[in-house]
Amino acid sequence: METMSSSNSLIAPFMEDINRIDFTMVKLKLQEPPYEGHGWSASQADIAEIEYKRFLALKRKYPEKDIVPHRDVDLFWHQHILDTENYAKDCEAIFGFFLHHYPYFGMNGPEDEQNLIDAFEETKKLYAKAFNAEYLAKPAKPKRCLAPKCRTQCKPVKCR
Repeated sequence: METMSSSNSLIAPFMEDINRIDFTMVKLKLQEPPYEGHGWSASQADIAEIEYKRFLALKRKYPEKDIVPHRDVDLFWHQHILDTENYAKDCEAIFGFFLHHYPYFGMNGPEDEQNLIDAFEETKKLYAKAFNAEYLAKPAKPKRCLAPKCRTQCKPVKCR
């Protein structure tokens, strides 16, 4: 698969080593049938890989911000985490530390939920600025929502 690049010179330095990470096995696992994976197509896995790499670049560029992944990015991240040895090695190479996953942001009452929504809106702005594109791509399946937390009316989900 072709590596993702950005025409924005402000984000390019954050992408170089991220683009060298091989996510072949993560994508293959996501393409496994639902009892093992998520039944994704190769195309959906390729798109999610690009978006995940962009997510990592934003996390790296804006470490003080809550960068909110959309659903496919979050699922890709979960699968990467399950490959514990490579995930730890990749985090060290990208961030210099283990990037922890906190899947409960937005679940601790109305204020926390609003913080999640605000962080998601900020993520969309940072993404547009960095990649000259809208944050949520068109879904691979026409009726499938790509916004995180579809189980709660497609509100954004934050994993930090």
